[in-house]
Amino acid sequence: MTKHFSKIVVGVSLIGAPLLTLVSTLVSPAIKSDEAAQIAVIAAHPARYYLFATFTFAGIALFVPAILGLMHLTRERAPGWGNWGGSLALLGVIVAAGDAATQWLVWQMGAAGADRAQMAALLHRYDSAAGSSLPFTIGGLALVVGVVILSIGLYRSRAVPAWVAAGFVAGIVLNIVGFSASSVGILIVSSVILLAALATVGWRVLAEPDDDWGEARALALGRGRELASHPAG
Repeated sequence: MTKHFSKIVVGVSLIGAPLLTLVSTLVSPAIKSDEAAQIAVIAAHPARYYLFATFTFAGIALFVPAILGLMHLTRERAPGWGNWGGSLALLGVIVAAGDAATQWLVWQMGAAGADRAQMAALLHRYDSAAGSSLPFTIGGLALVVGVVILSIGLYRSRAVPAWVAAGFVAGIVLNIVGFSASSVGILIVSSVILLAALATVGWRVLAEPDDDWGEARALALGRGRELASHPAG
């Protein structure tokens, strides 16, 4: 993979991942904690729920190259923070992708002709079973811990300013809270925060010379170039 191509992929992913996540929340119908109510919502808005599931999965998929790119930015000054944090965050993203993929199945539970009572009972069993809920719980914890560690590494490596690192963490935490609270409003806020933080890095990556990107040199954003001659503290 060339430096130019990898830089483009990372930059586009850093912008596209939170942008698609925001789109998914904007098109989403109501999210209900009660399975029967959720099936009813899907039956009333099948197209919107399908778009919600599709954009959610696409956004999560783009988080994979985005996180790999953020790990790359830490490799010179804070490789340990980047490697451990990024690895945990990637584990969480992969689990989240599996969760998002199941929403296409849930979408069909509200299809015309389906027995809503049976579908609601099936969805309740799925949501309540320890065998299905435990992996998602572990994945969520891995994502939060990984993003915290990775964000510390990004700040210590002087790749991003404090507000970007804090915004990355806040956006991920609020996203999980939003799904747990079945709140589309919280999900929208989390997506806006993630877009502001990660798109800032994404645009800077796209503007960076290929050689600077390939060597993980100072990605400015107000810190890197000013402090490039000083070791990370």
